[in-house]
Amino acid sequence: MRTLQLGEGNMTNLIADRLAALRRLMHEMGVDYYYVPSSDPHKNEYVPSCWQRRAWISGFTGSAGDVVVGIDKAFLWTDPRYFLQAEQQLDDSLYHLMKMGQGETPAIDQWLTQQRNGIVFAVDPRLINLQQSEKIQRALEKQNGKLLALDENLIDRVWKDQPPLPQSAIQLQPLQYAGLSAEDKLAALRQTLQKESADAIVLNTLDAIAWLFNIRGNDVAYNPLVISYAVITQNEASLFVDPHKITEGDRSYFKKIPVHIEPYEGIGKLLESLSGSVWLDPGATNLWLRDQLKNTASLILKPSPITLAKALKNPVEQKGAREAHIIDAIAMIQFLHWLENHWQSGVSEISAAEKLEFFRRGDSRCLDLSFPSISGFGPHGAIVHYSATTDTDATINDSAPYLIDSGGQYHYGTTDITRTIHLGTPTEEEKRLYTLVLKGHLAIRQAVFPKGTCGEHLNALAHQFLWREALDCGHGTGHGVGSYLCVHEGPQAITSRYTGIPLQPGMIVSNEPGVYLTHKYGIRIENLCLVTEKFTVDDSLTGDGPFYSFEDLTLVPYCRKLINPNLLTSEEIQQINDYHQRVDQTLRDLLPANELNDWLHEATAPL
Repeated sequence: MRTLQLGEGNMTNLIADRLAALRRLMHEMGVDYYYVPSSDPHKNEYVPSCWQRRAWISGFTGSAGDVVVGIDKAFLWTDPRYFLQAEQQLDDSLYHLMKMGQGETPAIDQWLTQQRNGIVFAVDPRLINLQQSEKIQRALEKQNGKLLALDENLIDRVWKDQPPLPQSAIQLQPLQYAGLSAEDKLAALRQTLQKESADAIVLNTLDAIAWLFNIRGNDVAYNPLVISYAVITQNEASLFVDPHKITEGDRSYFKKIPVHIEPYEGIGKLLESLSGSVWLDPGATNLWLRDQLKNTASLILKPSPITLAKALKNPVEQKGAREAHIIDAIAMIQFLHWLENHWQSGVSEISAAEKLEFFRRGDSRCLDLSFPSISGFGPHGAIVHYSATTDTDATINDSAPYLIDSGGQYHYGTTDITRTIHLGTPTEEEKRLYTLVLKGHLAIRQAVFPKGTCGEHLNALAHQFLWREALDCGHGTGHGVGSYLCVHEGPQAITSRYTGIPLQPGMIVSNEPGVYLTHKYGIRIENLCLVTEKFTVDDSLTGDGPFYSFEDLTLVPYCRKLINPNLLTSEEIQQINDYHQRVDQTLRDLLPANELNDWLHEATAPL
């Protein structure tokens, strides 16, 4: 995530002054607690700088975390990925860190039931979805409290130098990359609306809108999205966006579909005019949008059908994903070769990430990074979503593992890869832990599973070898990935939590187990995989199936010197050798220099 610049001077004083200004407003309005989530009106993971309110009021710049400011105390909730970062960035005289996922810290709605009776809990209704608002409302009712939805955001009132909304132009995603036209996607969506007896659907998630209309933009860092809303009925499609973002040449594209272009601020007026049955996704739609609908509209509260349709990559998108990963692998191999040969000249975490970006952008087909590279040496590798700064920028050497998690954006698709390497002689502990992580990674890759299997059914495969050593990691094993869209998308995931979403052919999911030793080092291995059909019903003697498996999209060697072959079975060794042979055969004629081919040949030699 792009780090918000919080200004110069003493950070504690800055945050204290901001809290004081906010509390004065709260006192004037009779508010006991004010909720400042990390989200924005469109539920973006990477929030535009103008909406990074939680970072501004707390100083915590992690991508996940919610703040509740009280008259006397302030609290920040975040998950295990960000505990170390939050401890470093929060001043404990101003904020109490609420560590989620530990079995002891209550969620915000549960926490509210522990507060005194009659409190007023204020929110910006644009920043809270329907599911969240219902949970908070129920909690407050138990305490005779009140959920107050304010017309304006209180942070905006005290943030004097708040950046403006982004103004990037809309870009069209050509059919040669999208695979399906916007007309075809709208027709399929309208069939679903008809089946569900819905007269309209309201969209506020930007990746859904971008996918539906085959448009992209640069309004959100690392995500090719356009700040917009959309409303689709059986007869009309309306896109609410700053009209200055659409060139005259592209207006004919929208007329042909057809799509009505309306001002971004005009969404409320149209919602007021809607009647009949309106489909809202309760996990994505914000409270403000629902409140604009009059009583003449009845609500259908179900997950958006676009979420699954977008996740099921069509054949053109699947082909593009393979192409994107070949391009990306070349950049990664250039980087790994360069680092092995230049680290002794002095390479830091930041300069390494910059060099990797240089190699990616060296191919004109790379349009952007898909997220800010996580470049962590030694102890910093143990911070799952570490972001190096000038204050923390460590020099990479041969004394500990180095973890690099990165990705690129291409018209063809989106990439995400993590490799952990060692530039010296690894310890036996480092080799053992790397190999245990690798065994879990291989177990996911090798899995064969029947139709209807969800990610949570496979998750233990990745963790089993760590569990046997009383180890684990604090994050999920896999997330969905978009097609030149967001690097994190749903609905599928490989995780311990319940999703209820079966893995289906065409879905792309990451495979990234890891282990993290606080203050020592972290190890993570990540490939992106495509779900494919392995056996049809006809292949089964019992008539079961179909059965699915994973195809590796990522094509970059594992770190040989960190592998302990004595901990691997013969099948696992063969699996690694087969993968490395495929990497070598795919890339050997595409690398731009002979020394890169030599490096690749050595890196992929049989174990």
